[in-house]
Amino acid sequence: MGVWRIVRELKYPLHNSLKQLSVSEYPYTVNFVIKRRLQLDSYLELPEEKRPPRSIWDYSSKLEEWFDAVFSGGEKQTEFIMPINEDEIE
Repeated sequence: MGVWRIVRELKYPLHNSLKQLSVSEYPYTVNFVIKRRLQLDSYLELPEEKRPPRSIWDYSSKLEEWFDAVFSGGEKQTEFIMPINEDEIE
């Protein structure tokens, strides 16, 4: 787990002047860097075979294609079926 994610989970401020602000209220550049770092950390948390190559990390359309291919076998999921056993419902 990356340091940025740990700091966020602990709600520890990056700087004393930022204690009273939520991330969305940070200056744009600070907000962008934090969100970008969290995004990159999330890629690194994936198993290596499902991790996108670094060459496409800056291209959202290529990333979307990569994740569609890796996580859905090349097909987009269009529906979700959840079997319900009516005998278990109170």
